[in-house]
Amino acid sequence: MKDVFSKQSIIGYTIKILGIVIIGWGVLQAFFFFITGFQSQGHVMHEWGELQYTDMYNGISFLGAVGIIATHLITGVLVIGFGEVIDLLQKIYFRLHPESEKKWKEEQAKKRWEKEQNNNNDLPFWAEQDIKNFYEEQKAEIHSIKLTTHPYIFKIAVDDRVEYVEVGGLKTRVLSEEEAKEFE
Repeated sequence: MKDVFSKQSIIGYTIKILGIVIIGWGVLQAFFFFITGFQSQGHVMHEWGELQYTDMYNGISFLGAVGIIATHLITGVLVIGFGEVIDLLQKIYFRLHPESEKKWKEEQAKKRWEKEQNNNNDLPFWAEQDIKNFYEEQKAEIHSIKLTTHPYIFKIAVDDRVEYVEVGGLKTRVLSEEEAKEFE
């Protein structure tokens, strides 16, 4: 079951997520249908447009909600199955062309490694620019910029040393060793 939502292909994964959204939407729709049935207090319009009172409307409301859930559940499961078929086709392709699978796995491993090494996903653009400008003035080469627990202090691997830099003030500055101990 855990393999159902593994990311074999972006399209298959996206289609599976769409199936989950369809099921969730059906549950919400059924909930609101059921609640509005209770709010009408048994008053319904029959086929000639006249308002009449019935005690059975709450039961009809329940059956309608079950019908909505069933419809969306079946549709959602079919969409998830379609995403699984796309993933199955991807697996068949990889079995027929092992060099493509090897290349794909290498690319995935490289992306994972870069993400772990850089950890720049949440690095603000302005902070990255301040840090690059600061070290360009010093003619130093930046190897990596990593986030710390403080939003304005970053761990910088530059040349052959590691420094902690504070940005966001009037000037970018390198923290002293005593200040940097807090972020190690």
